[in-house]
Amino acid sequence: MKNRILIMIRYFIISLGATAASSFVGVYGVMIGATAVEMGWLQSTSNALSNGGQLIWGRISDITGKRVPFLIAGSVSLAILWFMMAFVDTPIGLIVVYALLSLTGAMISVNLLSLIADVEDMSTRGHFLSVINNFGSAGAIISLIFLAVYLRNASRSLIIVPFSMAAFSYVLSAILFSMVREKPSVARRERRHASFRDIRKNKTFFNYFIAMNTQGFFWSMAWPVFPMTIVLVMHFDLSIVAVLTSVSLSSGVLVQYLLGRKIDGLYRPPMIFANRLMLGFIPIFYAISNTIYDFLGIEVYSGIAGAIQNVVMNSYLLDIVPASRRGEFLSIINGTNGIVYLIGALTGGYLLQYMINVHGLREGLLITYMIISAGRFLSSSLFIRLRETDARRKSGGLLSLFGFKTPGMPSGGVVKPK
Repeated sequence: MKNRILIMIRYFIISLGATAASSFVGVYGVMIGATAVEMGWLQSTSNALSNGGQLIWGRISDITGKRVPFLIAGSVSLAILWFMMAFVDTPIGLIVVYALLSLTGAMISVNLLSLIADVEDMSTRGHFLSVINNFGSAGAIISLIFLAVYLRNASRSLIIVPFSMAAFSYVLSAILFSMVREKPSVARRERRHASFRDIRKNKTFFNYFIAMNTQGFFWSMAWPVFPMTIVLVMHFDLSIVAVLTSVSLSSGVLVQYLLGRKIDGLYRPPMIFANRLMLGFIPIFYAISNTIYDFLGIEVYSGIAGAIQNVVMNSYLLDIVPASRRGEFLSIINGTNGIVYLIGALTGGYLLQYMINVHGLREGLLITYMIISAGRFLSSSLFIRLRETDARRKSGGLLSLFGFKTPGMPSGGVVKPK
């Protein structure tokens, strides 16, 4: 019980600082003069190292059987790097520091998810994820409301405020992780490293692996494009970015409250397929929106998409990986995601730059968004092949979506997927 409480508190604290601060990184890059190509490098290196680094950290933690030492070391390192971010004033500097921050963050990502899997069994894991995600959203919303007021009409130099808050949140994170008492991991008994051949033998996991990586290319193509619209077309400042992000998180809290009440009894593949279809509409919305009210609507919509992903897809992933090799299987899928995201974000950045050079800013953005949406919709079809795990298959089919299976608690999400 103590570990569960510490994890929940930690999610809340990190969301007050780092989760809120992360929503400003992309727009800050554009504000300090990053081009579409540089934005592609910012997003691609960050995601590649964040996911690819888990190949190393997941393997090491599974061999040692320990999670907490990596969580403490990662928290201390991230506190230092976030503080350094506050003094970056060039696009290249931002790319380098954020890449280092992402690589270090991989140490926490894979070990925290594995620790949660160790703390919670399959019957309650989805519920617990919804609870801690809610703590995360609550903290981010509080922080972003404060920042929306504080940063109103402020110069870009005040970026030191959210970035310093992120640094302090990781100092507290290290203290909290030092209080966690972990049990010996079953992964310690398994010394052979998982390979591509191993994951092919696990058909349920392999289908998910292929679908996520295929759509991940088109998903990541949009990441360097969105901030260009926010800053260069809509001219939103840091205060408005804070408002938009808090609206997205708030809608996520509401939806995940409903999902959290019944997620552990639902048949999840149809919800996953619906979630991936939803992502295809977001670039279209960005392309046709021209008022702040339009973008508020987009944030509500993306908050709903994030709610489904944070609860349904994460619980599904934890269920389909072998219990004795969680760190390695999670690191394999995340590491491969990182490579795909690297290629996708770079493709998006270079494609947008080419379209801007040929057609101008607005028309170039429109064409780029349409290409991304088409790819997202087509790749969503791969998720139709997903099947529920043997242990969960007995819970029923699509009709179980309409039944309340288990009691739950409020839930929420981190910064929305787009």
